[in-house]
Amino acid sequence: MILQPKDTTLAYRCPECGSTVFSVVGALALSGDIIKLKCQCGRSELVLESTPDEKLRLTVPCIFCPSPHRYQVSRKLLTSRELFTFPCAYANIDILFVGSKGAVMKAVEMSDRELSEIIDDTELAHIQEANGDAFYGDEHIRDLIIFVLGDLAEEHHIHCGCDGDGDYLVEPTRESVRITCKKCGYAKEISCAGSTLDAQAFLDCNDLYLDPPTAQ
Repeated sequence: MILQPKDTTLAYRCPECGSTVFSVVGALALSGDIIKLKCQCGRSELVLESTPDEKLRLTVPCIFCPSPHRYQVSRKLLTSRELFTFPCAYANIDILFVGSKGAVMKAVEMSDRELSEIIDDTELAHIQEANGDAFYGDEHIRDLIIFVLGDLAEEHHIHCGCDGDGDYLVEPTRESVRITCKKCGYAKEISCAGSTLDAQAFLDCNDLYLDPPTAQ
């Protein structure tokens, strides 16, 4: 299902009042330089920025972490699925939902049930205080990395030792995603567990440079 901008809904949880903020992206047209989706309580906002290369930078409030999470994804990728979710890497819970209205509302409802079943106020406070000292591997992060790799490859933004485009093999594991050029052997391993730094740096990049075999 390819979503048109008028069909796309965004939802995030406000870390201040706990309510879920819904917004139809079509009214914003995904074309402004900076778009801010504010909670009605006035104490949180999701920031969406368009870049000249057709990508979107999202700054998303998190109910678990004191600082928001930042993601970067192509506009085409974001509207290529009925539902796309972005997780908090520390808590293994989705914090942003993008897709059709029905799919987003259903996903938020399911996520709310999951959240109420596995966490109470004491546990939430503990996660917030830890602020990243513990990390839980997340299949959503792995999926997001794989989709972004496909997007970078399609746009010819993966660079290896080949003269021109390489022939890339993507190998996901529980804790990382490895991409290798089958022609020249250049490769890169992107961690999605243990620390979010590798994954976050990758999601923020516009080009991916693979490492030569001797540097691995």
